[in-house]
Amino acid sequence: MQYRCGEAEQETPLIIPEFTVSQRAVSFYAACDNEEGRMIQAAKIPMAKFEVKGSVCGSCNGLMYFAEFGGVRIVVSNPLRSQFKILPSMSIGNYCPESDKAYGLGFDTSTKTFKMVCTIYEASTSRCTLVHTLGTTSWREVSKVPSPYILYGEPVFVHGFLHWLAEPSSTSENCQGRIMAFDVSKETFKLIPHPEICLDKDRGQFRVLDIKGNLAMFDLSCNTKIDIWVVMDYDNKLWSRDYTVRIDTPLPDHMQVIGMWKQDEILLTNNQGYFSYSLKTDDLKYKHTSGFSSSEKVYTHRGSLISISDVLEAA
Repeated sequence: MQYRCGEAEQETPLIIPEFTVSQRAVSFYAACDNEEGRMIQAAKIPMAKFEVKGSVCGSCNGLMYFAEFGGVRIVVSNPLRSQFKILPSMSIGNYCPESDKAYGLGFDTSTKTFKMVCTIYEASTSRCTLVHTLGTTSWREVSKVPSPYILYGEPVFVHGFLHWLAEPSSTSENCQGRIMAFDVSKETFKLIPHPEICLDKDRGQFRVLDIKGNLAMFDLSCNTKIDIWVVMDYDNKLWSRDYTVRIDTPLPDHMQVIGMWKQDEILLTNNQGYFSYSLKTDDLKYKHTSGFSSSEKVYTHRGSLISISDVLEAA
């Protein structure tokens, strides 16, 4: 009861086993810090379990969403309430079910409804974008991603927009690291400027994140530091390099950002284990682990007691 109520609005690590094609059930295990803040310890009993064959695509306002292998079936879940909902199947016409897809879940404040967005690609070209309002029975087609951009990575919902990193589908274009925003209310895409950083790098070395309600972008291209840029003025898209994570001993592999943990820490990982960076003290700490193995995934999730039934009825 203390976990479900007292911690409900904080970012909470969730342990999820590695997904496989043959897997039929997903279990969520809550994790917590010890008193010294040096260990991530997973619970022994799962907080939620349901059938799904796919991978986590992201989260929004307490709801996590999964896309099954093949991408036709999407599942939305609130693990804190052990609830899940299978969305209606998409009518993708002549598009191959195995086509690449980009997913995102956002909240429309004007209608008080959640909307699932799916962009379908073929031959690295955006073919169409479909939107489903949770609580309805169908999908509808909206304006697609502007050519020649493709979306990648886990999206971030903040300021009423879903944000993906975008890169050109053609080497003749140069927009790697750009950010594509989807207005959840108006259901339109637009490019927004990125920080003034070198973009001639592998796309896996960038990440967008929500830091205290603001859009942030991580530059993970250096193995001795991580620069964190934050949008201080969203309307004018003014970026500021607010944090620099110093890594005293160069690491063999670049860090990956898992997400926000608690209110002022960021959880990161590489092949050596897990680390937390404090926005308040500027400290980078190694995290020991207990109760889960390296084959299991760790996600950070901003918990909410919102009921999926209420979400569906709102539409």
